[in-house]
Amino acid sequence: MPDFIQRRRLARILDRSAERFAGTSNPEKGWIATMRLALGMTAEQVALRKGVSRNAVYQAERSEKEGAISLKQMENLAAAMGGTFVYAIVPNAPIEQLKYQQALRRACALARQQTEFSHWSADERQDWIDDAAAQQLHDMPPDFWDET
Repeated sequence: MPDFIQRRRLARILDRSAERFAGTSNPEKGWIATMRLALGMTAEQVALRKGVSRNAVYQAERSEKEGAISLKQMENLAAAMGGTFVYAIVPNAPIEQLKYQQALRRACALARQQTEFSHWSADERQDWIDDAAAQQLHDMPPDFWDET
């Protein structure tokens, strides 16, 4: 499968995930404690289902809030409470928009390297930047995501 087709398919997956998770934020108490409390389960009941101590459940809840819990722990605790742990990276904007923004940054950086660029009319400069950004998007050079 050509690279651009695969990238487009993956972009659709990420864009759909972003739509699905839009507006979702972590609960104040964390996901583990929120699920446990919503179910009316004690830490001891979760611990029995998971085969650990009550203190291990409380420690997991603290670790989650600190961002120090493993994905495997989250998965196991979710399963112990009858849930499924979902892990995702959700783009802040549609993938094509993120790529276009990077292409524009690269085009502007390339424009700064053009010695006569500042002497061109505003329309000529804008056309040049638009064309350079389109070329960047089309070519996707290996250094496309390097800092400019």
